Amino acid sequence: EKQFRSISKRLPVMIAVSFIILLAMVLTITYLREERRMVNDYKRMADGVTNIMIEAVDPAKMDRYIEENYSSREYLDIMKLFYQLKDNYPDIYYLYIYHFYDADPPAATIIFDLEDEYTETPDQVSIDWVGSTYVALEPFASLIGDLTSSKEPIFETAFSEEDGYLLSYAKPIYDENGNYVASACVDFSMEEMHKQNIGFIVTLSIFLIFTGALILVLLTVFELKRTITNPLLSISKVINDFKHDNEKDLNDNFNKLKSLNLDSDNEIGILYDALLSAEEDSLYYMNNLKKAENEIHTKDEKINELDYLVLRDTMTNVGNKTAFTKSISEIKDSDDYGIVLMDANNLKFINDTYGHEEGDDYIKGCCKVLCDVFTHSPVFRIGGDEFAAILKGRDYNNRHALMKTVTDTFERIWEEEKDNPLKRFSCAVGMADSTTCQTPREAIKTADEIMYANKKVFKEKYGSYR
Repeated sequence: EKQFRSISKRLPVMIAVSFIILLAMVLTITYLREERRMVNDYKRMADGVTNIMIEAVDPAKMDRYIEENYSSREYLDIMKLFYQLKDNYPDIYYLYIYHFYDADPPAATIIFDLEDEYTETPDQVSIDWVGSTYVALEPFASLIGDLTSSKEPIFETAFSEEDGYLLSYAKPIYDENGNYVASACVDFSMEEMHKQNIGFIVTLSIFLIFTGALILVLLTVFELKRTITNPLLSISKVINDFKHDNEKDLNDNFNKLKSLNLDSDNEIGILYDALLSAEEDSLYYMNNLKKAENEIHTKDEKINELDYLVLRDTMTNVGNKTAFTKSISEIKDSDDYGIVLMDANNLKFINDTYGHEEGDDYIKGCCKVLCDVFTHSPVFRIGGDEFAAILKGRDYNNRHALMKTVTDTFERIWEEEKDNPLKRFSCAVGMADSTTCQTPREAIKTADEIMYANKKVFKEKYGSYR
């Protein structure tokens, strides 16, 4: 028995799976878009901040900044401004001005570098830090040539074991003669950016999941069951109880279906109305059919009996020549067919020796052999001792094997010399088909020629009155 799978269970699952896939796609796209937006925002922010930094310093005083650093009022004021910038832009991780060298390895000298908080009296370590030179880190190490020669800022991602992934922005500072003197740099933590982005995605996910679940429950519990599954189950239950044995059953079927009284404002209603209409039509046709059956029953019996008599050979009970002619006329040009013609051998000897009654039995025996071989094809008696078969379908596909079977069968029966001569049935057989003949008429002519050639061989081998 086929397992029943309720649409009220399968459809919500399909919707839920589709929603989850769609949600994953939306969240992924949103995450990527949000991350790209944040990167662009950071880039714009870094560009504005570095512009302010460049305006605050004098390119001609870079060496003085390094030499005097915290002992200079101007240096302290610049550092205070930088700290204010960092406080106003809390997403900034590092803010500094370095002089980069295109050397081997690439190096950088510290000019301004913010500590944890602003102070006018830093410790000696911070003072010594200004002016120190160290090996440049990524991404600046790989782009040192661009840093020291290009007018365009650099905005790249870099990773350090101490700070993780950073977005670093460096804008070159040139003196009045167009010589590179330093780079104003800003770093943003991608870890913080990812946390913010993930936080936004989590919040969005919770909202979408809650909304989707609410919609799914409303759809399943109310709309789906009310408008689809419950009406379908009601219709199915009534139809399963249908009977079609008589007119009363059809009338009961119609009344049960009509008693459901379903609304017709959707596709289920259209289906329901169509079923009602079909059952009503069945009742109408049943009533008219019974009347018609009573009127034509007698006529049909007579017509069928007449057709049978007209198209049947009374002696062998196979089709007669009229039936053969009718069947030949119904063959279409596109049909695949084979035509087999057969003529009884030695019939004159049987008639002359044993009488025509025994000869009729001999003809019936030959006919039975033919019918036993060509079981899926009509056999016709088209003359006194002549037969034909029209091969189609399975017999046509196996025509060559069947021809061998029928000739071998007649030869085997004939070779049994100890048997009663009245039982040694024999026929000359010829076949032609649509693969070599253009028309059924041509196929009959060809099969007839082959058959008489076989009969001639039989006469030459065994002799005959004919």
